[in-house]
Order: sequence, then C-alpha cells, then structure tokens
Amino acid sequence: MVQQLNSLGLDLSSGTATESELPATPSVVYMDVNVVPEHDKEGLASTISSLQGMEMSELRSKQIYLDAKRREALDKILDIKGSIRVFCRVKLMDERKAASPISTEADKITVRSAGTRKEFVLDRVFHPESTQEDVFREVKPILRSALDGHNVCILAYGQTGTGKTHTMEGNNGRPGIVPRAIEELFHQISRDESASFTLSMSMLEVYMGSLRDLFVHRRSPARVTHRIPKCNLSILRSSDGTVEIEGLTDVQVTDVKQARRWYARGKHARSTSWTNVNDASSRSHCLTRITISRSNDAVDGTNNLVSKIWLVDLGGSERLLKTGATGQTLDEGRAINLSLSALADVIAALRRRRDHIPYRNSKLTQLLSDSLGDGSKVLMIVHVSPGEDDAGETVCSLSFATRVRAVEASRELSEDTKKRKQQRVAELEQGVQEAEEELRRVRDQMERTAKLIQEKTNTLRVDLRGSPRSPLTLNPVELDGGDTKTAEKPVQRARAAPVPRFMSSTACSRRRQQQAAESLGRARRRSTDLRGSQSHSCYQTSKKMTVAYRRRDPPLSLQCNPLNVSHDSVDSRGSWSSSKTKKVSNSNPNLRVALHQQHRRRMSDLI
Repeated sequence: MVQQLNSLGLDLSSGTATESELPATPSVVYMDVNVVPEHDKEGLASTISSLQGMEMSELRSKQIYLDAKRREALDKILDIKGSIRVFCRVKLMDERKAASPISTEADKITVRSAGTRKEFVLDRVFHPESTQEDVFREVKPILRSALDGHNVCILAYGQTGTGKTHTMEGNNGRPGIVPRAIEELFHQISRDESASFTLSMSMLEVYMGSLRDLFVHRRSPARVTHRIPKCNLSILRSSDGTVEIEGLTDVQVTDVKQARRWYARGKHARSTSWTNVNDASSRSHCLTRITISRSNDAVDGTNNLVSKIWLVDLGGSERLLKTGATGQTLDEGRAINLSLSALADVIAALRRRRDHIPYRNSKLTQLLSDSLGDGSKVLMIVHVSPGEDDAGETVCSLSFATRVRAVEASRELSEDTKKRKQQRVAELEQGVQEAEEELRRVRDQMERTAKLIQEKTNTLRVDLRGSPRSPLTLNPVELDGGDTKTAEKPVQRARAAPVPRFMSSTACSRRRQQQAAESLGRARRRSTDLRGSQSHSCYQTSKKMTVAYRRRDPPLSLQCNPLNVSHDSVDSRGSWSSSKTKKVSNSNPNLRVALHQQHRRRMSDLI
C-alpha cells in the first residue's frame, strides 16, 4: 500500500505532495491574435514615414514635371496653329436643289458665282458630310488650354439657317460643342489631381443692344411686347482688364447632369422668330460662360487662378432685304448687324496692332474684350450655305473669316513651310499624348501608395489602442481563496500565432469564461470535501491517514485591461474552449496542468 502511494509521489508523513514536485505556476502572458510585436511596430512606423515622405514626394515632383511638360507642348501647338483660328463648316446640301457652287479641300474653300471664282484659305474646312465629332475633335485642345488658365472664346458665325445653333447646341442624338465641352471639362478635371477645380455657369443674350439673363425666369417672352426690354445687367471692367457682369446669375455646377439642366433652361429662354430664311431664327446673340477656378496649383505656385470659356452663338449675318423681316423682327436684325459690325471693327484693330481697340462700341465686344486680346485663345467657326442662291452671303461670311484669320497670319505660308509646321505639330501632339499617359501611370501609383499608407496607418492605430492586438496576462487563482498571485518571472511574449482575427474572444466572452471557471472551482471544492469524508470512514479510526493528492494547477483567470477592448471583436466560444483545453507545460515535461476535465482518485481505487 505504502509503496503504491510512494509510486504516486505522495508524502505520507505530511499528507501533501513534496515541494519539489509541485508544478510551477508562473504568470503566463498570452498574445491575442494578430498582435504586432514591438520591433514590428517600429518597422511599420518607419515604413509609413518613408512612404509619406520620400516616395510620395518623388511622385508629386514627377507629376508636376510631367504636367509642366504637357502644358509647354500644348502651348507650343497652339502658338504654331495660332491663338486665333478660323474654321469653316459647310451645311449639308439638299438633294432636291441644283449642284452646289462650292468646292472644299482640307484648308481651302472655293466659291464660283456669276462667272467669278474666289478661293479662301482657312485653318480647317469641314465638308458637308462632317459630323459633330469631327468638329469637336478640333475644339478639344483649346478646352485643355482653358483649364491651364487661358481665357477661351469660341464663336459660331454665319447667315441664318446655315447651322450655327446646330453646331453649338446640337440635338439629343448629336450633341453640339457646348454639351460636349461641358462633359470634356468634367472629364479632364476628374483626371487632374494636381489642383482642385470649381466650375460655374452663366447664360445671357444680347438682345437689341441690351443684356438679358437667361437663367432668370420670365412670365412671358420679351418678344410679346413691342418695346425693348429694360437692361438689368451692367458690364464692369477692372484695372487689369477683367470683365465682370453685375447682376448676372452665376450657378456653380458640380457634375455634367446639373450643368446640362441649366444649359437646357437657358437655351429655351432665348428669343427666336420666323423669317423667310429660317422658321426659328435666333434674334439675339446667345453667350454661355463657364468660369473655371483653379486652386492649390503646385505647378505655377499660385493659390487661385480664374479663367473663362465663352461659347457664343451669334445672330444671323444676312442682309435685311433677304430676310423679308418687318416691324420688330426688322429692328432685331438691325441690332444684330450693328453688333457684328462692331466685332469686325475690333478684329480689324487687332490685325493692325492699334493701341486703341474699340471694344466699347457694342455690348457684345465689351463682354468679349478680355477673351479676344493677347493671352487668349479664339476659335471662330464660320458657317456657309452650299446653295447657289446664298453665294453672295457665303462670300461675305468667308471674307469676314479671312480678316479674322489675318490677325494671326500676316502672310501666306509656302507649301514646304506648311509641311514642316504640320510635322512639328504632330511631334508635339505625340509628346502631349506620352506625357498624359505617364501622368496617368503616376496618378495610379499615387493612389496605390495612398491606400497602402492608409492600411498601415490603420494597422498601427488599432495596435496602439489595444484589443484585438493587445496581450492578455493569465494569472493562476488559488482554489481555496481565489487570490491572484503574480509570478516573479513572467514568461516572455510569444510571437503571434497565425490565427484569423475573427477567432479572437471578446471581453464579454472572457468574463463569462472567468465566471464559469470560478463556479466550477467552487463546485469542485464542495465535491472534494464530500468525497474526502466518505473515503476516510473506510479505514480504522485509530490510524487515520490523511493523503493529499498531487496538487493541480487552479483554473486560470483572465485579466484584460478594459481600455484594450475592441468593440468589433467576434465572440468565438469554440476558439476559447480550445485554448482552455490546451495544456501549458514548464521545463519539466512530466508535469502537466489541465484547466478542466480533472478528477480525483479515491483511496479505494488504489487498493
């Protein structure tokens, strides 16, 4: 009997296990899942600092360089082509009419009438079968110049019924320059991250020498009454030449749909009337202004840069006798011709490089004064009719176009010079395309780097807060009193096990496990006392033997700093139960400590 008890490692003299055989119960530091060790924290912070500093700085510098390179190439293209460019668009011929007296080439148009033949050389000629896309393809580069800070003016000129409004407005299936320009501007802004842009929009018309805001609702059209509407807008010119319109509605637009809604509202309020030439003739000059504010410009170092785009649908330039207009319609035609004549005077003064430019001769030229001079980009599209009856009006329109073009081109170029010019423009356009492609790659790299910085910052921030990356200290609790004892030499932190984050326990589950462990301990103590009293009655009362069995490690209580609790942790009872059944061993592999599922052997089992 004694030998059997000794073989179990029990000291019969004291009734307790020997001190040397008691398992060590040091405080064990368990790491929660996905914890970042201290040395990894330092490396993570260093990586974030490197990404935010050196790499992002290099990408921004490269972006600034490429954007400046693109701007320079685009400015050279526009300088070679000319700051004032003139196109011609020929209206599609009605098949029922006779053969057209007009023949077109890429940059030349010829008109034959009454035994005469006249040639006009322009920057570009669109034949009758040209589409809206073909026209806008030539307009698109000048819009990019507006985003770079230049004032831009696009005018549609020609007699009534030649397609000016169709070119500028278009229809639902074939949108014109204005809706396409709005869409292109927002597209370019979305791709350009070097600065922030703000777009605002206004629409007005010059009607019989007065200004009318097309965004202001009117109860009845102005043409119902036979008197000229009162002008509620005034033109102001600052000392630096900037033109502002006092009282004009200026609406900030944030997307393409909003801008198109406002444009549709304005164009429906425009004044139109019937004439012999056109059933819905425009009786005014319609002007759409898009103001672009560019802020935080890292390239030029300016805080705010404002530029304007004027999209102008001019009234018909035909002779009054041809229209057959009378009364108010006749007065409207006279007002249109007066303002067009003032525009021709301004063009002539610019051509002769005069010191005084007669901008104040009409409301139209006053509005466009800061977009027709130096530093601005002007594009005029002259519209002509292919009909033989309109040959006289066609010659007048093309003569005006030639005078406008002469402002920039003082003499005709030779064919060899033209070829070299075209070759140089092609090279610069290739350079612009390459710069834009490289800019796109740099922007993508900046986005990826920014996302990586955000991910690493979130990882470090969560770790500094605590759970689910904070360590949990597990201390032994005495079965008899439940007091916590702190070990003298805690075990070093173990490296985080590759366990998914969702398997980590929450604070609530830990408290439930602790309460369950305490309840289990109390139940075991009561059961031990009862079984001990029953086993002692089996032996002689004169020779009572108190046998203490090998001590077990008490259940481990969990202590967690409430500040290190994550509210988004997942309560995983299965993972916690598996960690409780795991046996913790010290340096002696023969000593095992189990947290539950333990039982005591009775003395009767040993006999």
